[in-house]
Amino acid sequence: MKKILLSLGMIVFVGAVAAGATGAFFNDTETSTGNTFAAGDIDLKIDNESYAIDYTIPGYENPTGLLAVSTSTSWGLKDLTVEKFFNFTDLKPGDFGEDTISINVGSNDAWVCAAANITSDNDNSIIEPEDEVNTTLNDGDGTTNGDLDSALRFAFWVDDGDNVLEDDEVASIFINGTLADMGAAGQIALADSAGSILLNDGPIPGDSTFYIAKAWCFGNLTPAAVTQDFSGKTGTNGPLDRGTGVSCDGSGESNIAQTDSVTGDITFYAEQARNNSKFTCQLAV
Repeated sequence: MKKILLSLGMIVFVGAVAAGATGAFFNDTETSTGNTFAAGDIDLKIDNESYAIDYTIPGYENPTGLLAVSTSTSWGLKDLTVEKFFNFTDLKPGDFGEDTISINVGSNDAWVCAAANITSDNDNSIIEPEDEVNTTLNDGDGTTNGDLDSALRFAFWVDDGDNVLEDDEVASIFINGTLADMGAAGQIALADSAGSILLNDGPIPGDSTFYIAKAWCFGNLTPAAVTQDFSGKTGTNGPLDRGTGVSCDGSGESNIAQTDSVTGDITFYAEQARNNSKFTCQLAV
């Protein structure tokens, strides 16, 4: 009986030794830490550098009828809130201005669209010179709305940032018409899957800046391009130094737009290009 008990005790002891030895097997552990998904961004930012005949710039001191910087319609690269591309008053035929917009879409390639929407178009009051232009109808000057939107003409082109229409940029003019025409045009594709104004083809690359210049004229606007200086935006070769590169002739305008006013919105829209190869600006919200 003693021999049997001793054998059982040895079995228990050996089992305990075997259980304690399991940690000696070969093993290895690999750990990947800090796994991350990070979304890129489409963050459209716009700036504007604006010039106009000084009489049209509200609050401009001692105007002389020359082209001047319009500080109220110029700003650095930012998200738009209350900024205005146009804020001009007391317009007369022959007045003109020029702006250059820079567009940055953020870190990712993007399709970009633009649109103009006229929100009000008013006669305001029908004074005698305006009324005399059209006496065949009984509704004031013969129109139900204001006439300034049809008298203001615009040209938009792809610019190198110097705010001047240069000879090699004339072919890039993609809008040449009245403000009323712009309002009726709907979405304008600056770059979408059907084509690109800013590039030969494809979306706007991320972390890059493109420039669109726009000139306006109360009258007939025509290109008067200057020689390309290949300097881009340097701060010393803009329209105050070299002219705008466009000509404005107001001699053909009548009195029909006197006292009229027009207001509107300009919208830019950007959408990711990756995994979105079929996007067109007509689909933009």
